[in-house]
Amino acid sequence: MVYSYTTADNVQAELRATTDFSATSNPTLTSVNLWINNASDEINQTAGRVYGQTSYTETYDYNGEDILITKNAPIISITSVLYSTAPLGNANYALSATKTENTDYTTYLNEGEVEILSANWTPSTGNKRIQINYDAGFGTVPGTVEMLATKKVTKRVLDTLMSKDVNEKKSGKSVSVGSISIVKPADFGVKQYSTLNKDISSLEEDLIGGTSAYRLPMTRSR
Repeated sequence: MVYSYTTADNVQAELRATTDFSATSNPTLTSVNLWINNASDEINQTAGRVYGQTSYTETYDYNGEDILITKNAPIISITSVLYSTAPLGNANYALSATKTENTDYTTYLNEGEVEILSANWTPSTGNKRIQINYDAGFGTVPGTVEMLATKKVTKRVLDTLMSKDVNEKKSGKSVSVGSISIVKPADFGVKQYSTLNKDISSLEEDLIGGTSAYRLPMTRSR
């Protein structure tokens, strides 16, 4: 799946540009949108998780535990929990018995946990006995993730403009993306460019550090 954690409009705003990216701008709107997808994928790789809403199907061996922990969190919603009344290898094996939320099990969304309510459902142990179908991630991209993607693409736009300036030996002149005008792009605001790089590094560190907003599934305190 392709993810887009920011928009060309956000990049335009970060650049303080007054005209949209287009088919004739340099870089083009097509290039910027591709870079947005690239930056979003880089963020997923850096964080080791996906921030867009994604559907998952996971099958569990059951050994009598009360809690099943999904591989991805936070959970947005459970689509279905299916159970096989017959063991794997039996001719009647089928993950076809649909269990009911808050009757047979309950869900702790942020923690990525499905707790079996044993008063109403006592699964038999065995391999591949339970299947959970669910959506996880974020319905809305977290602000920090959107900001990181925006800044990464903004840097790529600036790098492209500065490379064009150097290659065409136009230092001292201005180059434009639509009406984005950067005077002396080879000498473009060293302080601003440095700040942009520091912002990107800081945001990536927060992502890797697993702040409370972006933690991997963990066991709920009891």
